[in-house]
Amino acid sequence: MISNSKPMTGLRVLIVDDHRNIRLSLRMILEGEGAFVTESEHLVSARGHLKLDQLSGKNLPFDLVLLDIRLPDGSGLDLLKQMASLSIASQVIVISGEGTMQEAFNATQMGAFDFVEKPFTPERILVSSQRCIDFNQLERRNAALVKQSKSNEILGEHPKIKEMLAMIAKVGPTNSRVLITGESGTGKELIARGLHHASQRSAKTMIKVNCAAIPKNLMESELFGHEKGSFTGALKTRMGVFERSDGGTLFLDEIGELDLDVQAKLLRVLQNGDFTRVGGEKALTTDARVICATNRDLKQMSAAGKFREDLFYRLNVITINSIPLRDHSSDITLLSREFLGECNEEHSLGGKVFSDRALSQLNAYSWPGNVRELQNIIERTAILSSDSIIDRIESLDSPDSLGANNSFTLEAENATIDGDRLKFDLGVGSWENFHDHVGREFVKFILKQTNGNVSEAARVLDLERAYLHRLMKKLGIHRDVNIP
Repeated sequence: MISNSKPMTGLRVLIVDDHRNIRLSLRMILEGEGAFVTESEHLVSARGHLKLDQLSGKNLPFDLVLLDIRLPDGSGLDLLKQMASLSIASQVIVISGEGTMQEAFNATQMGAFDFVEKPFTPERILVSSQRCIDFNQLERRNAALVKQSKSNEILGEHPKIKEMLAMIAKVGPTNSRVLITGESGTGKELIARGLHHASQRSAKTMIKVNCAAIPKNLMESELFGHEKGSFTGALKTRMGVFERSDGGTLFLDEIGELDLDVQAKLLRVLQNGDFTRVGGEKALTTDARVICATNRDLKQMSAAGKFREDLFYRLNVITINSIPLRDHSSDITLLSREFLGECNEEHSLGGKVFSDRALSQLNAYSWPGNVRELQNIIERTAILSSDSIIDRIESLDSPDSLGANNSFTLEAENATIDGDRLKFDLGVGSWENFHDHVGREFVKFILKQTNGNVSEAARVLDLERAYLHRLMKKLGIHRDVNIP
C-alpha cells in the first residue's frame, strides 16, 4: 500500500480539519510517505499558517492543503476563495463528509485540485496527493520551458530586426554554417539560439564555447577532447565539445581569438568532419552544425595573417549581422518594459513600472554597450529603486554617460571616436599599431567609466574577465588608469 521509496519526501502539507482523529489519520498517511505535516483545527489558525495577509504566491509555505468544508468558524470554501484571490499557489484537496455535489463543483471551480469524500481510504488520499505532486512538477517544468523560451527570444519591431528574424527563419532549418558578426552586447548568442531552435537539430543540445575565455593551451582539448595521460593533469579521457554536440549545434563565440594552430585543426573538422583527441590516434567523426560569432573583422585579420583565410571562407557561408541598439532605437521602450517585467518576476519586485520621464531618459541615451547594457542598467535600477513607479534612471545622470547629443566622445592622442565616425592621424604607423592604439584608449575609457572595476568593464565590453586582464597586460593598461 505505502511505497518504500518515500515519493512525498519533503512535501509540505497543511491539514485543516476540526476532527482530531481525522487530522491524526491524515498525518500518519502522509508522514509515512515522507511529507512534512502541519495541522489546523479552524480557519483562523489556517490563515496564520498560510500568512494570507503577506503572501502573493512567491514564498510558498505549503505544497498541498487538505481542507475540510465544515469548520467551527466558517466554510473551508471561503479560505479556498481567499487563497485564489491572493494567487496562493498551494494545491488544495477538499475533504468533506457532508459536502454536496454542488459544493464539490464549487470547490473545483474555485481552484481545488480534487474533492475527496469522508470516510476515505489511505489509498484514495495517496493517489490524490501523488496526482498533485505530478501536476506541480509538470507546471514547474512548463514554466521553466516558457521562461527559457522567453529569455531566448529576440525582441523588436524595427524593420531591421524583422529582416534579421526573417533571415534566421530562412537559414535556421538548413545545416549551413553561419557567421554572426556585430558589436558586443547586440545579442549574437540569441541569434545562434534562434538558428538552433529553428533547425531540425532543436531536440538536441546547443553547446557554446567562448574562445576568448579558454587558455590557449587548453583550447584544443576543449574542442576535440583528450586521452588519459596525454598531458599533465589529464587523469581521465575527456570528450570535447565536437563529440558532445554531435547531431546538435556547436556555437563558437569570439572565434577571432582562436590561435592559428587550433584554427588549422578546426579547418580539418569543417572540411571532412574528422578529428582526433589530444594524445589519441583513433579518428573520430562529428555531425555538429557549427555557428560562429565575432565582433572583429575576420577578413581584415586574414589579410594581416592573424586568421586563416581558408578557415574564414569555410565559416563565412552565410553571414548574419546583429543590429546595434542605436540602429533600432525605436525598440528601446519595448525592450525596457520587457526587461523590467522580467526583473519584477525574477526578483519578486512586484509590479514596478517606468514613468514617462524614465523612459525618456532611456531613449535619450546612446547605449554603447547595446542591449546588454540596457538590460543590466534596468536590472540594477529595478532592484535599487524603492518605488513602484520608477521615475529616474540614476546611472544615466552623469554627463559622462548621458549627453544631449546622444553620443559619447573619446579623444586620445591621435584619435577621436565620435559616435559612428572615426577620424585618425596615420602618424601612429601601421593599421595594427593604430588598432592597438585605439583599443588601448577605448579600454582605458571604459575602465574610467567603471571606476577601475575590471569585472564591470569586462561586462560592458562583453569580454571574459580573465581575457580582459590579459588584454590590459598586452596593451600596458593599469586598473587605476586616469584619463584626463
